[in-house]
Amino acid sequence: MGTFEAFYFSQTQHPVLLWLAALFALGFCLTRRGLDPSMRRYCGALSVLSLADAWLTSHPIFGIGTLSGPAASMLPLFFVLAGDFRYLLLAAGANAAGRVVFSRQRVFWALGFTAIVPISTQVMLFLLPTEYDTARVMFLIYEISFVVLTLALLRFHENVRSVPWIKGVSRFVLVYYSLWATADAIILTTGADIGFALRVVPNLLYYGGLIAVMGRAAPIAEASR
Repeated sequence: MGTFEAFYFSQTQHPVLLWLAALFALGFCLTRRGLDPSMRRYCGALSVLSLADAWLTSHPIFGIGTLSGPAASMLPLFFVLAGDFRYLLLAAGANAAGRVVFSRQRVFWALGFTAIVPISTQVMLFLLPTEYDTARVMFLIYEISFVVLTLALLRFHENVRSVPWIKGVSRFVLVYYSLWATADAIILTTGADIGFALRVVPNLLYYGGLIAVMGRAAPIAEASR
């Protein structure tokens, strides 16, 4: 195991570094003047989600140990889907004024779109030869698929393509998913240790950066400018 790979799988990176990223994002959103209360609450909830994700998907889990049985696979899957859902729900429920207004229809839309990438990933894995049915290949297919989905939203979804700050958040999602895909492509094709070093960057952007970008990009009230 290389130096960067060892760091990547260490608890220094996951959960400690990821906790710090989430706490930074939380502090930024709580202290930004003029941020709409609905957006502040949303960023706060997402920060708690990131903190829980970094804790409960670490190996072993602080205070719990190593999970076994269905929980060992279902809990990480839940957090992956929740991580995608938080962006898709913002895409559906935020508006040009920097508010997030959720309805049953928007929640169902976000849930439906959250299911697209994992389902398509499993279909593609089924079609590939069995020797490609590995976790790293699955990660790469998932990451590329989410890049494609985000590009489609930027092109076709009215709220995403017409509201500048939501478009900016969507482009940030493209950045960290593209970095993940690049890192996994390096690991799969060359086995180079640098792939794990690169993978740390999108981890930080995902656990903390996205939340801070949401809080930074959302318009503030005129009275606070």
